[in-house]
Order: sequence, then C-alpha cells, then structure tokens
Amino acid sequence: MWTAISRHFQKRAALYLFSAVLLMTGTAFGALTVNSMMPVQKLELYSYVKEFFSQSSSGSVAKPVDLFWESMIHNLKFTGAMWIAGISIIGLPLIFILLFLKGAVTGFSVGFLIQQMKWDGLLLSLLTILPQNIVLIPAFLFTAVMSASCSLRLLKKITSRQAMPLPVAKSFLSYVGYAGGVAIAILVASTIEAFISSQLMNLLVNKFF
Repeated sequence: MWTAISRHFQKRAALYLFSAVLLMTGTAFGALTVNSMMPVQKLELYSYVKEFFSQSSSGSVAKPVDLFWESMIHNLKFTGAMWIAGISIIGLPLIFILLFLKGAVTGFSVGFLIQQMKWDGLLLSLLTILPQNIVLIPAFLFTAVMSASCSLRLLKKITSRQAMPLPVAKSFLSYVGYAGGVAIAILVASTIEAFISSQLMNLLVNKFF
C-alpha cells in the first residue's frame, strides 16, 4: 500500500508541486486583497460579518444538519467541476483556475478576520476554518492533480502521432474511484465543519461579541 502511494506521488510530483504552489499563491493573493479594500468597504463587510456571527450564535442561521448538507453540496460541486473538467481537454485551465480561486477565498476570509479582529481573528480562523480545511485542502489538491493528469493524458493521446494504448473503461473506472475517495473526505470535512467548527465558532462569537 505504502509503495503504491509513494509511486503515485513520485509519478505526479511535478503536478502536486505546481498545484500546491498555485493554491498557496491564491491564498496569498486573497489575503493581500484585503489591504486593497477601501476603509468604508471593510467597515461595511465587517458589519455583515458581525451580524452573521450574532445570528449564528443565536441559532437563527442554520442548524448543524443543514450546515452539513450545505457544506457537502458546495464542496461536491467544486470537486465535481474539476472532475468533469478532467475528462475534457479544454477543461485543463479551469482546474487550476478553480484551485487558485479556492485559495483566494480562503486567504481573503482568514486575512479579513485577522486584520479586523487581530489575535481574536487568528484564534477564530484556527478553530473554525482550519479544522475542515486540514481534510479539504489535500482532497482539493488530489482532485486537481488527478483531473489534470486525466486531461493531459487525453491531450497526449490526441496530439501523439503514434498509437498509444488507452484502456478507456479501466481508466474511467479508476477515475470514478478517485472521485469516490474524495467524496468520503468531503463527508468527513463537512461533519467537522457542521458539528465541531460551527459549535466552536458559536462559543468564540459569544465571547468576542
């Protein structure tokens, strides 16, 4: 098993490195975007954030079960878009664009909280954003790499002048299997977000506000 995992990473090391750097670049871009906002925009957005926190702590936003399904559907749509892009050659740029945007959104969220709430914002980010992302980020990277690998393989097949064996059925079943593994990871992450992170957020919000 470990040999297969090691072989998997060695074979796609360049794609994993590129995807990881792209995600981190997106995160840094999102965090830096906070500094480009006008003070009025920051104040207005922070008022919305405070209102959301207040409603969430009072239980008027959504129940944990509803948050679970919302998180599941959102993340499945995101990874599903990359998965579908992987079976089309023209979808290759979309895979990396989506990964960059995911990093940008996360970076903006964390950067905004830290800038507006200082150490309290850092604590809030660590306890409410980080836990589920420990599972989601590897899942997103894995999806991006496998989708890009599939797309590049199709591109190589089409552009190569030499006939290349391409067991379509076997490759597609493996690709579906990868998607199933990612779905399980999303299930775990959504459970953490809905039943752990949301409760920690409510406790912290009651303390901060």
